[in-house]
Amino acid sequence: MRVIITAPNVSQRMSGESVLPLYYFNRLRERGVQVWVVTHARCREEVRSIFPNNDDFQKFHFIEDTRSQRLTYKLGSFFPYRIEDLIFGQMINLLSQRHARAVVQQLVKEHDIDLVFEPTPITPKGLSCMYGLGVPVVIGPMCGGLEFPPAFRYMDSPSTRLSIQVGRALSQLGHLLVPGKLQANALIVGNDLTAAALPKGYRGKVYRVEESGVDLSLCQPVTQTDLAPDQPVRFVFFARFVDWKGVQFLVEAFKQVAPKANAVLELIGDGVLLEATKAQVAALGLQDKVNFHGRLTLENSIKLISNCQVYVVPSLRECGGNAILEVMAMGLPLIATNWAGPGLFVNDSCGLLVEPSSRQGFVDGLAEAMLRLAESPELRHKLGRGSAKRVTESYFDWDSKTDRILEIMRETMQQPKPSVAVINNLKQGTT
Repeated sequence: MRVIITAPNVSQRMSGESVLPLYYFNRLRERGVQVWVVTHARCREEVRSIFPNNDDFQKFHFIEDTRSQRLTYKLGSFFPYRIEDLIFGQMINLLSQRHARAVVQQLVKEHDIDLVFEPTPITPKGLSCMYGLGVPVVIGPMCGGLEFPPAFRYMDSPSTRLSIQVGRALSQLGHLLVPGKLQANALIVGNDLTAAALPKGYRGKVYRVEESGVDLSLCQPVTQTDLAPDQPVRFVFFARFVDWKGVQFLVEAFKQVAPKANAVLELIGDGVLLEATKAQVAALGLQDKVNFHGRLTLENSIKLISNCQVYVVPSLRECGGNAILEVMAMGLPLIATNWAGPGLFVNDSCGLLVEPSSRQGFVDGLAEAMLRLAESPELRHKLGRGSAKRVTESYFDWDSKTDRILEIMRETMQQPKPSVAVINNLKQGTT
């Protein structure tokens, strides 16, 4: 089989979804698939460092920025994060995809390609230019269609909410003009919310595969030993410092924990709220109990996390969660928000779920869960064993995911081409 993977970013250093194409590239090749990748030029040097063998590196083709992309990026920086991400980010992606499509079309002809695979962006509303390529197209697994819990809708300003609503409404028109998702042969979704957010009029078969995954060769169970009386219980947060990841609520909750338990909070990551979070820690007098580590490589993050006892996920708009699965594979108990992705991955066999019923209730719930685990090594060990078991038994690992994706590819290649009537209906938005 000959496959092209197309993705805006291929990176171990950027956001979580940027690493997905790398996992698929490596594992598909292990299964005998010939793979080419089309991605953005910003990834060139990192890809070169990952694949120093020139034959491997030659499998990657890079798209350069245009003047219009740079201008759109600068304009988006003046808007709130969600508007920048959902609207301007999609505009930039569309401009990039137009160039990627031309490269993909050329590669299809040069290498007798069997199928084009677009694993990212993972948003179901995002436009795709991968159509009219002469070969089947598989898109996903996608993950999205998620809002804040009702009690936290205030975190989006009225103008942001209006912009998002308008953007989502216009996206349907966009899909008619740029019909990649409508014409895709297969659409893979991570959950029911994502399936419901797909554009109207798609004709491809919908499959269900979790968007997130874990590399079990990299994330292995850590033996949890009993702490000495003077050793603190270490809680760890590993995510971007943005409002919806909930680090501000975690720090506020830890203020209740610090006087009552011998505990330390380890914070891994950076982002727009980093300085504000440092100021919050100082204002609450927690400097001696909270450690900031900045952004670390995955290997260094795993090393630090392996020396902690509890992983905390206070995210309020997390559709998936690679980091959650990585920590579960390491055998750590979790404290997570009972909403969307974390609420699907974590259950009472491996962690404690906190209801986002209200702001204060959420903070108090995080504090109560941390105190409960700080005071009970037996419960920590029990939930930690449950984490490792749940990951393996639920087939969240990348090898299982890749095997399923490969099955979908083969099934898609065997599907008959749509009739002219179906294509005409599609153009009219009636399919």
